[in-house]
Amino acid sequence: MSYAARAPSVLVAALILFAALWVPTPAIAADEPTASFGEDVTTVTRGDVVEIRVSHSQPGTLHIGGDDYGYHLTVELGGSGTTTITIDTYNSTGKPKTYVSGGGNKTLHTAELRRPIEPAAYLMNVTIDGVERAIGQLEVEPRGNTSATTTVAPASLNDSDSKLTAKNVREAVTERQKVAKGDLAVIQLNESGLESALKPGDVTGGANASGIEISLNQLEVRPNHEQQTFLATPENGTTIVPDFENDVVYVVWDTSDLPLEGDEETYEARVTLQGNHSGFVEEDTITARSRVRLVEPTVSVNVDNETVYPWESLRVNVTGKTTLAPGSTVELRARAPGQPFLKLVPITVESDGTLTQNLTFAPDDRGLSFPMWIRDYRDETERTMRLLESDASLRFVDQETDGTFVTISEVNLSVGGFVTVETADEEPLGTSAYLPAGSHKNVIVDFDRRQLTDSELLAIAYADRDRNQNFSRAFDAPFRTGGFNVTNTTNGTNATNETAGTIIADDAMVRLEPGAKTPTPTTTTTESTATTTPTATPYPVVERTPLEPSSGTNAGIPFSPGLAVIALLLTGLIARRL
Repeated sequence: MSYAARAPSVLVAALILFAALWVPTPAIAADEPTASFGEDVTTVTRGDVVEIRVSHSQPGTLHIGGDDYGYHLTVELGGSGTTTITIDTYNSTGKPKTYVSGGGNKTLHTAELRRPIEPAAYLMNVTIDGVERAIGQLEVEPRGNTSATTTVAPASLNDSDSKLTAKNVREAVTERQKVAKGDLAVIQLNESGLESALKPGDVTGGANASGIEISLNQLEVRPNHEQQTFLATPENGTTIVPDFENDVVYVVWDTSDLPLEGDEETYEARVTLQGNHSGFVEEDTITARSRVRLVEPTVSVNVDNETVYPWESLRVNVTGKTTLAPGSTVELRARAPGQPFLKLVPITVESDGTLTQNLTFAPDDRGLSFPMWIRDYRDETERTMRLLESDASLRFVDQETDGTFVTISEVNLSVGGFVTVETADEEPLGTSAYLPAGSHKNVIVDFDRRQLTDSELLAIAYADRDRNQNFSRAFDAPFRTGGFNVTNTTNGTNATNETAGTIIADDAMVRLEPGAKTPTPTTTTTESTATTTPTATPYPVVERTPLEPSSGTNAGIPFSPGLAVIALLLTGLIARRL
């Protein structure tokens, strides 16, 4: 027989067998009552508050525990919908109406508890008209260990007019044991099961505080002194800020009035449960502790460039260190005596206790010299800033010489430098000795070679840019009427624009004295050789002692208008050089 012929008979047999075995399940009547728990297993830490959500279509009864558990609580559920039952597991030692809320009548079918409900898995069910309609479980877990961590917050956190909140405390703290006196030592308690027992307004132990005591204890006791202990009270500068949603409690302690002997004092923060008043322990028990190192508030600063030269940028970097809490703000003050100049700059303490601030002064500030310091810490932080300006003048008058030197009548320099002399063809003849900042008279410039003819020469004022007191045309630059135009290069160094303004210079006619003659070489013959040897020196060697400056300054010189000769008034010789 083919497969096609057998198929109908096989299908019929299968249908008969299915019909014989199938038994219909009775349908639940549409009006049958229902109930359910929001969570099959509801968990709570012993001592905390728990919420149990029950949905029911008709009035019923919630059962928690039973005789086998030593605890059997029933709560009436009225009407229909969802009922939320709240149980304070720490205060579960009295009548149910004192620690259970939500629902209707509350009945404890076993003896009242002497201590908070013990950790266990308690069966829960909902009955309607005596018929069990839902089953769940209440898991009461043992309390974990309470831990403490020392953190620090700026004193300004307490200056706010608004009440301290867990959010702003959490955002302000930095974990570290070192706390500067006056800042806030914030003890962060990772609590377990203290939600109901802890009273933020009273953590001094005793019945009103549920036996919870938080204290700060001096560790190092000096000879003939008693150990000091401070309870966490408002009178001692303490505020308790709970954050029970995250199982955290912040103990904010203002350290302004805490004793500090020497540079550092070590305290220990402790959380103690008193056996007489706590439902968790039989005897006094320290559940958490953390050290607090109280130190003096200190600030130190460094300035990368206290003297800013005319060719340098007016940007200054200020760095420093402090024991103040990260997030604290200190004020940098700069004040020029007798000048309308006051600069106030706030600096925020970084997380590692450092200070960093970039300052930019205005071009008009050049020439000023002023103190700069951190407010309230002037003695240890004051620095003197000098913003040197570019200012120079010189006076070069007609004169007669022997051709080996010239005299510059007057030189005024705002910073140390030199005077060079050269010919009309820009050929260098000589350079003066180093001239400190200030006013100088009768500056001698010795020539590197003798001047052989009457010539118009040019004297130019140069700044000692590399500050080595040795003249170098590669590094040193002429003073200019517009100062030194500074730009910041890509590698962070300063570059000077040499085209800023006109060169500060003066020219003079220099003539040879009537008796000065051009030297002629002479020869001498020795007995052993017929060669000729020049014996005359190119010009007489004259030893001179450099003149001391008649006056000196490092920032700004009140030059005489009659002496300030600049290239704008020079002859066509200077104009040709530019």
